[in-house]
Amino acid sequence: MKQINALFIGLSSLLLITSCSSDPEAKSADESVQQTSAGSDSLKKEEWFPETNFDTLRGLYTGDFGDGFINVVLTYVNEKKAIGYNVHKGLQRNISGSVVQKKEQFELTLNEPGDNPYDGIFVLTISKKDGSVNASWTANDPKIKSKKFTLKKRTLDSKNVSDEKDYFDFTSDKVTEENFREVFSHASLYIGDKSGDISFLENGIVKYSYYPDNQQNEQMEMIKGSWKFKDAKTLIIDWAKNNEFKARQMSFKLIQNTEEPPYFETKDGKNSINMFMY
Repeated sequence: MKQINALFIGLSSLLLITSCSSDPEAKSADESVQQTSAGSDSLKKEEWFPETNFDTLRGLYTGDFGDGFINVVLTYVNEKKAIGYNVHKGLQRNISGSVVQKKEQFELTLNEPGDNPYDGIFVLTISKKDGSVNASWTANDPKIKSKKFTLKKRTLDSKNVSDEKDYFDFTSDKVTEENFREVFSHASLYIGDKSGDISFLENGIVKYSYYPDNQQNEQMEMIKGSWKFKDAKTLIIDWAKNNEFKARQMSFKLIQNTEEPPYFETKDGKNSINMFMY
């Protein structure tokens, strides 16, 4: 009797399993779930963007940063990676990291080397619509306050005086942000009664070389900083920490007319940048 009951239960279970597997509605529902899952994975993998010329993201970006400003230079960008450097108060730090393309913007996550106590991570969000850049910087040291700021792409020397002639005629030519470095390629910075040579590099670094106490028999010293134009006639310099200048940031106004060579001067008239005339 026990063997008959066991046989009956076994046959019943087999019929139930066979019935479920042959049920067209159950099979259809299972296939639908599988197709939906596969379709979802396919959509994730096949996200598509129009072809992009990532070289257009290269260049010099500048903006306010804490108590000064910062220049960020992107020298290489492709669909996955970006390389460059930043300059803040004359200190240059290399940066590199990833590029992620999204529907309306590019997101660049860029790491500084990490061997400086003030190194950190930049995140640049560049709009596809207008090229505007929202940025943030988070220090590796959690004790240092993070920063949020905006950057603006700056045009580099697209036109030089030498493109048309080999000299600058102040009676007719004008100094612009585009030809500034060419016109002031040889210049002096006067700080009160002291003076030295000043040079402006394309990457936003400025160098001031001078003899201590104007003693030319001593070895020249150098102070680095960062430079940018606030507007067409205002030049801003942020100096690295030093014992020579009382003010870490200097603002110079462009003075130009047809009676004398152009020069830059601080509001109080005590400091000026003058071009060499040959």
